[in-house]
Amino acid sequence: MGATTTAAGIPDATAVPTQGAGSRTKLLSGLLQRHSILLLIVVLIIVFSVLAPDTFPTVANFQGLALQNSVATLLALSVLMVVVIGEFDLSVGYTLGLAAILAAKLSSELGMSVGMTLLITIGMGTLVGLASGLLVARLKVVSLIATLGVGLAVSGITVGVSGGQTISMNIPPFFSDLVQTRILGVASAVWIVMAVAAVIYIALTRTPAGSKIYATGGSERVAEMVGIRVPLLKCAMFALAGATAALAGILQLGLAGAANPSFGANLLLPAFAAVFLGSTTVRPGIFNVVGTLLAVTLLAVGFSGLSLLGAPFWLQPVFNGGALIVGVILSKLVASAHGQRSPRR
Repeated sequence: MGATTTAAGIPDATAVPTQGAGSRTKLLSGLLQRHSILLLIVVLIIVFSVLAPDTFPTVANFQGLALQNSVATLLALSVLMVVVIGEFDLSVGYTLGLAAILAAKLSSELGMSVGMTLLITIGMGTLVGLASGLLVARLKVVSLIATLGVGLAVSGITVGVSGGQTISMNIPPFFSDLVQTRILGVASAVWIVMAVAAVIYIALTRTPAGSKIYATGGSERVAEMVGIRVPLLKCAMFALAGATAALAGILQLGLAGAANPSFGANLLLPAFAAVFLGSTTVRPGIFNVVGTLLAVTLLAVGFSGLSLLGAPFWLQPVFNGGALIVGVILSKLVASAHGQRSPRR
């Protein structure tokens, strides 16, 4: 109800609006929800700084965290690019592994130039993503099945190209320089990831294409009714996701200084966990770039702190698996609260 008035029709200054407290509570609740992950990050940093004051709250530790999680962040962005259209891509982790092996093989054993190596490697990732997109968009294969099949095929090719061996000899220094060069005190890989994230953010939130992407993820049938070319859009997003995963593989090669055929698969679970957790914050109920970045940071800070406190190595997959389950549940609850439906499986 509005403010009361006197008999003369003048507003009564002593009257208390009945909706004020409720509005403030609702506003506070909304702010907490939109910034919940950021708040959790701050809380974890404070807790771990108190529990491990000599190792956790140091510049070196935070710099290391940012560098070590740059590949995981890029892979999470790759996952995000397909999830926003209501599909899943389980092949991106395997694409990362093949990209690392291919880049190492072409540059070290075949002596190919760095420029051509990058072109072929990212082109490979694009083609793998496009293959998944065609299976899903044109042949109407369920994305989980299609991308799992493509991923298994890619993993076989990875073993074939590498001979099942780690490639570590004669890796050009360009790859380590690409990842580890310090710019304003921050590793270059972090700047690369931030640049990619900024491009994706602008494309999704500031362009007509982004509106079409979210419309497709919301309801494919409605999107087609308003004239959106859904199959073409899906193929494009799968292809871009594959290219992004290939770039992550190149960064992984520079970070490790070698290429292992097992690269990538272990990063897929935390990537999905970050994407679903990210949909519960910043823009609750909507898969978004900033939320995904915050979720990756939350996972990284959480496990780093536990490791410094002496947690066993096997806790990481448990931690990531639990985060994925929590993220999926929370994203469904938040989506229901906002009158939206969950991403289509």
